[in-house]
Amino acid sequence: MASIEWRKDGLEIQLPGDDPHISVQFRGGPQRFEVTGWLQIQAVRPSDEGTYRCLARNALGQVEAPASLTVLTPDQLNSTGIPPLPSLHLVPEEEVESEEGDDYY
Repeated sequence: MASIEWRKDGLEIQLPGDDPHISVQFRGGPQRFEVTGWLQIQAVRPSDEGTYRCLARNALGQVEAPASLTVLTPDQLNSTGIPPLPSLHLVPEEEVESEEGDDYY
């Protein structure tokens, strides 16, 4: 079975550590001999910026893959020209009106 570790900026500290806004998850597959793992950062903040490394080991050896995270402030994001995501307004189902005879699922 493979083991997977996540590290940040070359530190020997394994993530997620004691930080509740960072979680590490794993699952098997898609092939029976494979393992998939990912790092999830909730409510990203400037201190999360850096290079994250995924290290995977098994009896045959080890591999690693880096990923860089850049955190932009709202002003920096606005200057990129990337349009903001649309806002969603959720309405409870019982408040949705429909025409008589319309079927919505």
